[in-house]
Amino acid sequence: MSGHNPYRHHLRYIYVLLAVIVSVACLIVLSDYRNGNGDNAGDVFHDVVRGGRKAKGGYYATQGRRIETFRFDPNEADSNQLLRLGLAPFQVRSIYRYRARGGTFSTADDFRRVYRLTNGQWERLAPYICIGRKYRLVSLPPRQYPEQSSQDSYRARRDSIGMARDSLRRTYPRKIQGDEVVDANIADSIMLCRVPGIGKYYASQILRYRRRLGGFVNTGQLLEIQDFPADALAWLTVKPSPEIRKLDVNHLSERKMMKHPYMGYYRASEIASYRKIHGRLDNIETLYRLRHFTESDIQRLAPYLEFR
Repeated sequence: MSGHNPYRHHLRYIYVLLAVIVSVACLIVLSDYRNGNGDNAGDVFHDVVRGGRKAKGGYYATQGRRIETFRFDPNEADSNQLLRLGLAPFQVRSIYRYRARGGTFSTADDFRRVYRLTNGQWERLAPYICIGRKYRLVSLPPRQYPEQSSQDSYRARRDSIGMARDSLRRTYPRKIQGDEVVDANIADSIMLCRVPGIGKYYASQILRYRRRLGGFVNTGQLLEIQDFPADALAWLTVKPSPEIRKLDVNHLSERKMMKHPYMGYYRASEIASYRKIHGRLDNIETLYRLRHFTESDIQRLAPYLEFR
């Protein structure tokens, strides 16, 4: 008589239960699995099946877009509409920045001021510009001089125009011409506003970046300011100055060093770690032994470093 295992029937149920548990655990792991970009694995699969992931919509996602023409108000059009009209992302950004500073387009011709607008863009978009009533300039009826002759009326209008022009000249600094240049290291905001292409916004950006750097050593550093108009460099200069603020890498704290635009957190942290382990840094050659300093980094930082 063959042997009979009384637990055989129970073992079958145990195996089935274990198989169910393993299946559920696998489903949980797969549902929680995310790829290196943080996307759900199921979503990635569906994207692949549909022919590839969609480009993430962003400010610069403009490849393959179809240029359209339609009536628009440059004072109210959003970024999507401006991009659909064929404007470049940097032009859309300049329009937003202009409006954020309180600027308005009062006439269709004001749209010509858009940064680097081409003749082709202007000729295509001009017929579709529609300025809202609230943005238009107030049009006053011609002033009447009932007791004056037509010649006197003409003189009065000419004088009023001259007074208005003189007022504008006092308000806005005269732009420099010819061979005149402005030293970016010593100029104040009023002097910088005299440079063609530089207004109050870029004048404040120049002063702000000059403080962060500790002074300019060449005009090329001005192009590190976002969207800085390169044409303005023709009227700017940087004369050799002993007033460049230096970074004493042997005594400054990590927090103070990292505030310099060319230093940052990782380089400042590496210098602080080197000082703790090896002591002071003797000269700039020491930086070549540090991992986060490249040749170009050291050359940019050289005018701003001192080793006391």
